[in-house]
Amino acid sequence: MQNLNKKVALITGGGGGIGGGIAQAFAEKGMQVVLADISLEHAQEQARALGDCAIAVQLDVTSLDSWTQARATAMEAFGQVDVLCNNAGVSQPRQPLDQITPEIFARVMAVNTAGVYNGVVTFAGDMRQRRSGHIVNTSSMNGLLAFGTFGAYSASKFAVTAMSEALRDELAPFNVGVSILFPGLTRSRMSLSDIESGDIPPEVAAQGLTEPLYLGRAVANAIEHNKLYIISHPAYKPILEKRFSDILAAHGKPAQVEFGGEDG
Repeated sequence: MQNLNKKVALITGGGGGIGGGIAQAFAEKGMQVVLADISLEHAQEQARALGDCAIAVQLDVTSLDSWTQARATAMEAFGQVDVLCNNAGVSQPRQPLDQITPEIFARVMAVNTAGVYNGVVTFAGDMRQRRSGHIVNTSSMNGLLAFGTFGAYSASKFAVTAMSEALRDELAPFNVGVSILFPGLTRSRMSLSDIESGDIPPEVAAQGLTEPLYLGRAVANAIEHNKLYIISHPAYKPILEKRFSDILAAHGKPAQVEFGGEDG
């Protein structure tokens, strides 16, 4: 079990919501945190609430130059980053995929997918060289289940899932762990905005919003025990079971028979 006390974490989207909850949970463990957010004001507000263990930095996750500056600030303040939480994300209007504008599609992919890649590029090398560290990438239940009218967002989050699973295999020989967070509906500025706009249906919103601190504690536990998958909303399990069973059921006779396979 990994001891998180005195470890340093950088959390993107750290100015509130899930990122804020992760920061609170890390502070409970005695960690020092760098709260990185596109809104420096929100990051500073969250840092003040945590006290001396936290600093704030402005970060545009779509910009490698911005990542370089954030890394330099973190190194100057704490010496190294032991845990990277790629948590920043944006949503989309609930529309059919062919009605999503190219600009919205590009923005969703730039923040949710390329933003994670940029974080990995910035910090994974340090961790590999030290042979220690952990990376947590925030996907979504939409990164396991694709729902109609949310195709761009699901595409970006499925990509996070795939990158993270590959990254875990790549970094395991260097004693660096990787976890994937798959949150359902959680209290955040993004979810509240989506509820207000109607992009989250009223019947879904009526089920209630999970408080971010509980997700943060689940993340801390996953790092301590090097768990790959972090599922915070198990109510989706029956839908996942159906999806996986449908995929397995599609494994029948091979398209080219000499390559083997089971009879279907």
